[in-house]
Amino acid sequence: MPLPLSESGGKLHGTRTLRGTRTLVVALLVAVAGVSGWWARGRFAGGGSSAAGPGPSVGRVARGRIEQNIRARGIVKPAPNALVRVGFPFPRDQTRRIARLAAVEGDLVAPGAELAQLDDEDLKASQEERAAELQAAERRLQALQILEPIEIRRAEADLAERKAEREQAQRTLERLETLRTRELVSAEQLEIADTDRALAVARAERVAVNLEQVRASLRTEISTLGAQVEQARAALRAVEVQLHRSTLRSPLTMPAQVYAVHQRQGEVTTGQPSAPVMTLLDLSQLQVHLFIDEGDFGGIQVGQPTTLRVESYRDKILKGEIVRVLPEPILQENVVYYLAVVDVAADQRTLLRPEMTCLAFVQAGVKEAALWLPVAAVRSRADGWYVRRPGTSGPVEAAVQIGWRDQERVEIRQGLKEGDEVLLEP
Repeated sequence: MPLPLSESGGKLHGTRTLRGTRTLVVALLVAVAGVSGWWARGRFAGGGSSAAGPGPSVGRVARGRIEQNIRARGIVKPAPNALVRVGFPFPRDQTRRIARLAAVEGDLVAPGAELAQLDDEDLKASQEERAAELQAAERRLQALQILEPIEIRRAEADLAERKAEREQAQRTLERLETLRTRELVSAEQLEIADTDRALAVARAERVAVNLEQVRASLRTEISTLGAQVEQARAALRAVEVQLHRSTLRSPLTMPAQVYAVHQRQGEVTTGQPSAPVMTLLDLSQLQVHLFIDEGDFGGIQVGQPTTLRVESYRDKILKGEIVRVLPEPILQENVVYYLAVVDVAADQRTLLRPEMTCLAFVQAGVKEAALWLPVAAVRSRADGWYVRRPGTSGPVEAAVQIGWRDQERVEIRQGLKEGDEVLLEP
């Protein structure tokens, strides 16, 4: 059944009213969301004084110790005696083949450690030959020394026998001479006795001379054999020295590193000083060469303590001392530098290697009661240095005069007093 016109109209009116209400609610929600977003953006994006973000931190001028440090870059270099060129010390006219290399570049070698070995088979054979010759000479000398007293005793016995014969002949002659006075013997008998005595004297003299000859001969032979023994020993020692020199050992009394190898296994080497086999680096003699800017050179002196940070050991701080300042300038990129040589503490020196780079801070002076600020508080401009101080309407720049500075602090000589607040630049 069709609805009455009044009902149809009322129903349509009610539907329109509900739709309008919904539209109004949606509009209000959108408006509230917009206002809320605007308020939030204003609050958290920095709008207004209450929405400002965190500003720079504040520091105060303090009084205390400050060091004048000269900053310089450096490089590790061997000391003048740190590099040692070593080779086989045999005569220059000899050449030998390198049979073995016991060390190569970068190896750490102990004092007296073997570095290389020459082919020495012929030397070993010669050593055996010389040892046999020495042994034979010593045996001949020993035999002659045993024979000497025997030969001398034999000659002495012969001499004693001849002396006895001489004495017997002398007594016979004297007896016959007594009997001749009594005419009991003939003149011929006396003459024969005298001749026998003369012969006995001559034989005794000859045997005495022979005894001296035996003694002299034995002394000469023993001396000659002794000289031959010494000669054989010298020849053996010469071969042993060559054998010893065929093994190349580190001549240093400290541990060293093989810095370079100039000749390889299997190559033929000579005794020329200009042709070493290896170059050793004494790690205890490494130094740091600092490049001092000419503007800082006046503050550098021998004996100043130095702190070093080596690029290879960023977590370590090395301690050292300036031991020498070289007068010759060095020009790099149109800047004049002078070299200062630093000896690193002995217990840290083994950390160094040639050509390592480092950053150094040389302590040029100390002030115990200086006004100072952190380095982050001071800025530079064309007319000098300044700091930013907090003010009622914002930061205010204040000119200052600075003095010494180290890695963290800078001295304030004029422009501020102890306790003044400054803004620290982030």
